Amino acid sequence: MEHAGSPIARILNEDVGRYHRWCTPSILPGQERVVDAYASDVSISAGFFGTLAGHTGVFGEAERYAARAAGADRTMFSVHGTTGSNWVLLRMLAMEQQDPMVLIARNIHHSIINAIKAFDLDFRFLPAPYDPRFEALHPPGPQEIAAALDRHPETIAVVYTSPTYEGLTARSDAIVAAVRERSERCMVIVDEAWGGHLHFHPELPDSAMAQGADISVQSTHKMAGGLQQTGVIHWRTQRVDSELLEEAYREYVTTSPSYALLASADAAVRALSTDGEWLLGETIERTRRFKKALRAALPELDHLDDPDFEDHEHVAGTDLVKTTIGLARYQLTGYEVAEQLVQHGVVVEKAGVRTLTFITTFQLTEEAVAVTVDALAAILGDQLVPDGGHRPLPPNPFAGLDARPTIRPFDAKRLAKSIGHEVPLADAVGKVAAEEVEVYPPGIPLILEGFRVSGDAVDYLLAARAAGGSIVGRDTTLQTLRVL
Repeated sequence: MEHAGSPIARILNEDVGRYHRWCTPSILPGQERVVDAYASDVSISAGFFGTLAGHTGVFGEAERYAARAAGADRTMFSVHGTTGSNWVLLRMLAMEQQDPMVLIARNIHHSIINAIKAFDLDFRFLPAPYDPRFEALHPPGPQEIAAALDRHPETIAVVYTSPTYEGLTARSDAIVAAVRERSERCMVIVDEAWGGHLHFHPELPDSAMAQGADISVQSTHKMAGGLQQTGVIHWRTQRVDSELLEEAYREYVTTSPSYALLASADAAVRALSTDGEWLLGETIERTRRFKKALRAALPELDHLDDPDFEDHEHVAGTDLVKTTIGLARYQLTGYEVAEQLVQHGVVVEKAGVRTLTFITTFQLTEEAVAVTVDALAAILGDQLVPDGGHRPLPPNPFAGLDARPTIRPFDAKRLAKSIGHEVPLADAVGKVAAEEVEVYPPGIPLILEGFRVSGDAVDYLLAARAAGGSIVGRDTTLQTLRVL
């Protein structure tokens, strides 16, 4: 058979570099790099430099450095991203005690939901406000968490996302205080996938570790300079059973990790700890220039950082290297604009029914600002809604979801094969779902096994699909849904 070139290798070698990428990964340009990943690729058989799961040799050295840099007691590296780290943490909680109770934010990533289903944990959703202008849930507030803990004093962990995909950070210091006041053992676990950079610049919101969280997980590749798949788990040892956490880690982590990826994560942490203030200062200033140019060229855009978040009940601050804009006054959807931007050589991090989110990555050049603003002006310039109008707000997909499931998701998933059946999506409203459906990105389940299907979620999914969004589920056409 004639040798055929790899299309994956071709697109990576020839195409990716042509785009201005306002999306992950955000690669630090000056970090130490593996010179030849192929020539230096090695397995655990070469144990003379230690092992990842054993925290020995160079791996233990890297972990200790990362913990000091982040203000943590302990750190472990991951080549499974935050998705894998979340599975490790939920496995640890499952081993803590029989049938543990966990409080989780509604905008939590599907990896936590899927781990909860797999380990059959009992859980409750925490209430949080939804901003339909930006299709964004705010983090849960300390008052809602305190009230939930009063209802469920047996809770062993509170898990929430901060920063959110849009860059909104929680009041973690107040949340930690509320939890400490009510429980001697409940852990505060922060999915900080989007916050690996926060600790390294004084203008950015405080990191979860700086605000007293017990555990935070970060995707190094998202905002902290590493290659795809890299991540870290930081923790404080006072409330965390380190032996149990390490056991859960050993049960999950691959026995064949890419040492080149681990080197990238280690090098990124070291670069941020020494030069992070300068490197992040550059990206913050570039973001400010980008937002200023957008306001000048397209004054009808909405900006997520317009509201004053000072003394906000749920939001402590915003990530200064993210830009989220709303398109309420324009006739195009976020998905349509993102697709047209690609034709201009621009890639955005996230599109929605009427929003776009940009990340000012470390590798972006100053040229990207002008190119992107000009492209947006060309795409949106003649697309204003007539007579100064606004497009209708998309429905709140989280409005009708209960705090607790009708049937535990583990049981619903198991029963789906025996008594589950497909019905037209419209007929599923009010029935108990036997499958999970979401829009990706951001990867937050809108229909979830064991919960009754809400009309708002169905309406939003249909609107997202009609606008060009990517549906993740058994039937991506949304013709049918499996229910019990």
